[in-house]
Amino acid sequence: MMSWMTNRGFESNQCAHRVDLTTVIGGRGNMYLCPNISTVDRHIVGLYERIQDPDPRFAELVHELWKDIDLLLERRMFLQLDLQVSDAE
Repeated sequence: MMSWMTNRGFESNQCAHRVDLTTVIGGRGNMYLCPNISTVDRHIVGLYERIQDPDPRFAELVHELWKDIDLLLERRMFLQLDLQVSDAE
């Protein structure tokens, strides 16, 4: 199972009903709703902008944001593959 398909670390019962296969859950429990490629791209751009000028006090956070970007890229590849399969049918 792909790492973005798990809800490891997700502890909030209030939001549990919103977690499905279109939700990527980051390393610190951040949730990214990713139903399509353009939404995934917006999340990646937003995270990258946060990383651009990092404060040295938050080096660990920057590392976690890069991990989240990796998870989002996995989701993007899955969506691209799904589109290619759909187009082939």
